[in-house]
Amino acid sequence: MTRVNLQGIHKVRSRLADGSIREYHYVGRGKGAVRFWSSDSGIRIGSPDYIAAFSAASPRGTAAQGKFRAVILAFLDSSDFQGLAPRTQADLRTSIYHPTNGIDAKFGGAPVAAFDDPRIRKQALDWRDKIGGKVGDDRIRHLQRIVGYGLDRAMLRQHHLRQVKATYKSNRAEVFWLPGEIEAFEKGAPPHVSRILVAACETGLRPGDLVELGPAHLHPTPGGQRLVVWTRKRRRLASIPVTPRMARLIADTPAGQATFLVNKGGHAYQHENYLGDAVSSWRDTLKLRPELRLYDARGTAATRLLEAGAELKEIATHMGWSLKHAAEVIERYVALSPAMTDGLAKKLTRGQTHPKPG
Repeated sequence: MTRVNLQGIHKVRSRLADGSIREYHYVGRGKGAVRFWSSDSGIRIGSPDYIAAFSAASPRGTAAQGKFRAVILAFLDSSDFQGLAPRTQADLRTSIYHPTNGIDAKFGGAPVAAFDDPRIRKQALDWRDKIGGKVGDDRIRHLQRIVGYGLDRAMLRQHHLRQVKATYKSNRAEVFWLPGEIEAFEKGAPPHVSRILVAACETGLRPGDLVELGPAHLHPTPGGQRLVVWTRKRRRLASIPVTPRMARLIADTPAGQATFLVNKGGHAYQHENYLGDAVSSWRDTLKLRPELRLYDARGTAATRLLEAGAELKEIATHMGWSLKHAAEVIERYVALSPAMTDGLAKKLTRGQTHPKPG
């Protein structure tokens, strides 16, 4: 659990009718107290969601006046923020309220005038570099967005964070789950975790869509069933055939369960990151390749389409990829997959044994 030192939190424990204890957290005391958290919320104490809830419940008057925090709060209340996709909103809240290296923790208490000083650029870049990797790039990109909002609303006079180049470059085309690794994971991981990887490999959906996937997405077809999903990231309508493996997963889902994927306690996952965390944890326990992530199951799903005879354009459209990235994934898969190599060898053998007439 992340330690967090927020001032003004009042904690109350209450015994419920069934004898269980529930804890509530309030900002302030007495009649003016505002409850922002309860122990049944699924939000971890010290997490970005917890800090965001605390901030939303805290008085917003003089506490933020003259500080960059006032710009942050104005942005979060704006139609600019409210109009963003839920995934983008969640990512921004994480960047803002991360307890150790979030935007608010680093810059929230700084005077607004600090962002009109050109030296803020060096401080922001140093902060980005200390975080490092893709997370660091995401943090400063989100900070740029807030500063841009403040400039548009005349809360700031200068924007010294324009044209910051990304430092992280990654090509995940060469990383995907091989059949033997999927089999080892299914055998070694608990059923509620192995279902995550199976669903990812069979549908090709991102974790943000998998976490919400359930019986409501099932639609009948003349030959069986399909999953119809409005994807969160690209707002694309995906129509996904239900494969035999996915059909078994669906059939094993208890009646009345709203989502196909649930945690050990049988509850829906509160955030998509928990899916990836569970898969990564058991990947390490089973001593599989450390570079494998849940997200790489999308490449596995793409290669399944290839083996089914789909064309490159069809694969790219289904996965929401560019043609270039789809080609890179397929090229790498063909190079590394023993099954594809064996299949090509058989075709060559047949061609040599039974040559086509000239």
